[in-house]
Amino acid sequence: MQNLSLTNPTTAIDLDFGHYLASREGELSSHLVGGIPDYAFALDQKLRQQLAIMGPVRALAQSLVSMLVPIQKQIYQMEGVAVGSQQYPEIYEIGEDCAHRLGIGVPQIFVKYSPRINGYTYATDDVSPMIVLSSALVELMEAPELKFVIGHECGHIHNLHGVYNTAVELITNPLAGIILHSVPGGEAMKMLLQGSIMLFFMSWSRCAEVTCDRAGLICCGDLTAAQMALAKLATGGVSRLKGINIEEYLKQIRSVQSTPVRLLELTESHPITPKRIEAVRLFADCDIFYGWRSELQPPTLLRSKRETDELCEQFIRVLSQGYKSQMN
Repeated sequence: MQNLSLTNPTTAIDLDFGHYLASREGELSSHLVGGIPDYAFALDQKLRQQLAIMGPVRALAQSLVSMLVPIQKQIYQMEGVAVGSQQYPEIYEIGEDCAHRLGIGVPQIFVKYSPRINGYTYATDDVSPMIVLSSALVELMEAPELKFVIGHECGHIHNLHGVYNTAVELITNPLAGIILHSVPGGEAMKMLLQGSIMLFFMSWSRCAEVTCDRAGLICCGDLTAAQMALAKLATGGVSRLKGINIEEYLKQIRSVQSTPVRLLELTESHPITPKRIEAVRLFADCDIFYGWRSELQPPTLLRSKRETDELCEQFIRVLSQGYKSQMN
């Protein structure tokens, strides 16, 4: 009788699910430092620690967001299209791949009609997260670019940006603002997030976006796709503008970054696009990135995480004067 172990290649595969879970957990935990993903932008972590100290702010935000996220989900169930294995399976597959790579649960993705190129995440620390993609974004992004965007949103989930990220979204998103006015505590939240506290939230939000752009790059593994996805956010993705010259685009912003005009960014929840492109380029030469994507060929010279963060911080801070590319 023929020995099946010699002819069946599957006999060499460990099918023990417990062994798989242990191996997977070890793989993912190797990317955590103090429970925080190793790719997270250091300034994001520093500001988030300060936010955590603001007990009343977090308590109010947690309470309000916990109330509003289920309402938002019902709205998107009514007005959007829920992505799944039988509905836009190619988008669902991208979401699955990003979630698996980062080690999080697969979020519920909705596609909602909007002429604006936009994507955002709603979540609390204890409610299943959802990602919303505008129809314009899905229409105009190539598959690797869309993976960068979905990976970015999964980065918010992976880094537990939850309450604060959703609070910022509620403040800045017009539709969410309408809901905010209609629920108990909404006006109090709006009043609380005024003045210096609002500016602090915006400062943290910009740093959190840097962290999540890094997650997007980890998920898509393609710097060119990441840069083009970010450029499309600035150009609107119009077909005639597909040939945007990234280098020239970065130069134009440096000419005004030593002037008071740069202070306009203080009230923005996202860094201006050229800064995001610079930041993701820096991370593409960081050793941490290749720890996540070991199959990719690293450059000859790699930067450490600390050096990458220090260089990035120099131009992410709005009050810093001057704006010089750190790229060769």
